[in-house]
Amino acid sequence: MAEMRKSEEEEYLENYRQELERENQMMLSKYETIIEEFVQYCQSIDVFIDTESISFTPTIGVVCEHPNILSDLMPSLQKDKEGLYSWSELSTKFRINKFNSGYFYSQSFMAMASPVFRRGMHSVNNWAPRFVEKFWSLDMEGIDAYLSLDQNRVRINVDNSCYREEDTWFGSPFNEDISEIADGVSHLRPPSDLDAHHLDFFFNDAYALDICWSTKGDIKSFQALEFKGPKNIIQMNGGTFHPVRYVHAEYDLIKSEFRHFDGATQYHTPEEYLVRRDSNFRHNVKEKIKIKPKSLKSFKLNGSVSVETWTELSSHFFASNPLIHEYFSGGYPPYLVDTLEKIRARSAKNT
Repeated sequence: MAEMRKSEEEEYLENYRQELERENQMMLSKYETIIEEFVQYCQSIDVFIDTESISFTPTIGVVCEHPNILSDLMPSLQKDKEGLYSWSELSTKFRINKFNSGYFYSQSFMAMASPVFRRGMHSVNNWAPRFVEKFWSLDMEGIDAYLSLDQNRVRINVDNSCYREEDTWFGSPFNEDISEIADGVSHLRPPSDLDAHHLDFFFNDAYALDICWSTKGDIKSFQALEFKGPKNIIQMNGGTFHPVRYVHAEYDLIKSEFRHFDGATQYHTPEEYLVRRDSNFRHNVKEKIKIKPKSLKSFKLNGSVSVETWTELSSHFFASNPLIHEYFSGGYPPYLVDTLEKIRARSAKNT
């Protein structure tokens, strides 16, 4: 019986793969003229790609994937020392549509925000709710903003089509006076009575959220690390890593605003992950084994950043993680509170 179910599952997956391939070929045929024009444009600027580099991704559109394609197509676009692009420069070289977040329009292609902002940090997924949308809608007056872009992929169909997904994640309220927050560390975990399925579904596979506040002179610093479950891994440069989102911000106690705010992804080896996930920000001070993971910056804001902007972007950078909602508001979102009560009531009946 088990072998039969496995065979049926394999057949289903094979049929699904075939359906995706049929859709891919159909959409490539639909956009054949646009693809040919793009290839010709690339050749005109001495960028040579083949048709194998072009595919259709339902959540994006027609995509050209080629090493360093973005810099090849626009060599004048410069990264800073942290690998980020200036929003000010992007807005002069591209057209930005606030109603189609994540994309930068040029005449022949569309640049895209980095895959780290997509669901599960996977390149074929749609944007995770709702950081990119919020970033695109920011009032940049008084803010020097920077963002990481997709280096190896561009979208070819230059239009306003977009892939919409409905989500119930709306960020967290935060009403505390930051100057009154005590320095120290916090380590938040999901409820211990939930099984792996519920943790994955309702907590987006969150394992822990580390928070740290510290003060030096007139500057109060905030740090947060989001650890996912042990199955959340990626392959990079021939190695296996656990991606861990990181946020850092500096609050000016005199001006009552943040002067700096950035987000990054740290890449922990399996050994580093197991050591660090149950510790806190004092780990490197207390322990002999120091954790210094590779880190890639995702965004940064310098200048006059409001507490509201910091709260909102932090909430959405840690996409769909109720632990950040718990930290900012003191409790889980109302919908989750009701759901957990029902799960526990059902569990109690079955015992």
